[in-house]
Amino acid sequence: MNDWLNVILVLSALLGLMLGLRAWQRAQSPNSELVRKLVHIPMGLLTLSFPWLFTSPWAVTVLGGLAIAFLVSLRLVVPLAQRLGKVLGSVERRSLGEVYFSISIVTVFWMSALSDVPATEQRLLFIIPMLILTLADAVAALIGVRYGQTRYTTDEGFKSAEGSLAFFMVAFFSVHIPLLLFSATGRAETLMIAIILGLLVMLLEAIAWRGIDNLFIPMGSFLLLNAHLTMTISELVWRLVATVLLVLLGLAWRRNTTLNDSAILGVAFVGYIAWMLGGFPWLLPPLLLFLAYPWFVPWTTAPEESDPRSEPRSPIAPRRWFNTELGPQPGKIHTVVAVLSVSAAGLIWLVLASLEDGGSSLLGDRPPLLYPYTLAYAVNLALIGVAGLSSRNYWKTKHWFAVALFSLKAWLMVSLPMLVFVFGFSTMAGFSTLLTFPLVWLTAIAFFLLQHPMRRRCNDVASFICRAIFSITFSMLGYVPIMLLHRHL
Repeated sequence: MNDWLNVILVLSALLGLMLGLRAWQRAQSPNSELVRKLVHIPMGLLTLSFPWLFTSPWAVTVLGGLAIAFLVSLRLVVPLAQRLGKVLGSVERRSLGEVYFSISIVTVFWMSALSDVPATEQRLLFIIPMLILTLADAVAALIGVRYGQTRYTTDEGFKSAEGSLAFFMVAFFSVHIPLLLFSATGRAETLMIAIILGLLVMLLEAIAWRGIDNLFIPMGSFLLLNAHLTMTISELVWRLVATVLLVLLGLAWRRNTTLNDSAILGVAFVGYIAWMLGGFPWLLPPLLLFLAYPWFVPWTTAPEESDPRSEPRSPIAPRRWFNTELGPQPGKIHTVVAVLSVSAAGLIWLVLASLEDGGSSLLGDRPPLLYPYTLAYAVNLALIGVAGLSSRNYWKTKHWFAVALFSLKAWLMVSLPMLVFVFGFSTMAGFSTLLTFPLVWLTAIAFFLLQHPMRRRCNDVASFICRAIFSITFSMLGYVPIMLLHRHL
């Protein structure tokens, strides 16, 4: 019964906070972003008491559902939208952050309640992600608005390096202090976990858009914290080194790519997840794609549109791409949506391989699953080339040859290095690697046939979703003959 009484108390606190802020807003006309954060921070701090207020995750689920219904009504019910809705809806950007916030509270509470750890650590697994979301995200937004001068490009425009640095500092202390005071984790391990989580969650915040950071930050914080708590100090040091190296590699190669700044950080995060869950063999395919894909992207402008006197040339990328300054860059046309599209199939195989029991994953042994994982990235590399084919005289013979050439190049640049450095020159590895080439080619042909009508009906996001579906589908189809081959050899 106390659980349901506490649900009423929390909802009353939310309503009272909204009424108070609306009255202040009408009297003083404060900054809209400040008002929004003054909803975010008190309610976030209140969630820190949930492990003691609620004994059942179902009560938190009901609370989250009622909160979402209330918040949605502030947008859709006109009288409410014109009054209380101004507290959350007066900022210029469109965002569903408050809805994502409620979803993340419920999700993280469930995940912490179901985790197989002592009660004290269960509470920390909920409190630390909520603390990061509440304090680090709010401080980063306020510092970025007030002091942000060094900008980097994102899906929605810009974020600032000053805001991201503030996020890292607050996230570091949000992890370090609770672990140091309320857990049995060693001091050195606590320090390393705080640094690693601060960096990784900062990357999540940098790549998020339209309030979805309210989902990415707490759920990512929970998963990363849960994964790192049991690691030794040497394992943590290697993971910190890997994080820094991946970010530096992304920034160093950035000028040769078509990715904006937040997309580069997204590449580093995907690389870290691959390395953490699978090790170097699972990092190599996305790394090879990232390094090789500039050879598959066509010029975004004609060469004469660039001025060689004012713009240095890159040996790999078109001159229009080459710009080392932060800020808007004409050739940085691909966002984190493109990164998610390219990595979607690989991440599915990575997760399936990580759900293992004594070396055997959900679908079979880990090494065989590495073949369709590699195939997924080779397919995506070929699709990048096919996607750049001109619509003019689309069905000409030259384009058919280009599809075959892209397929061969993608296979050589991804699958062949995996054979040399990972799989080894066994009969099984050789046949499995050879089998991936016709699968890459068939995927590229299928995408080429459907791309022309898709261009007339799909926007950029829909196009990237279709490419992700292609790579997922054909890598799944490739899994069947590869597994049959492994069972017979």
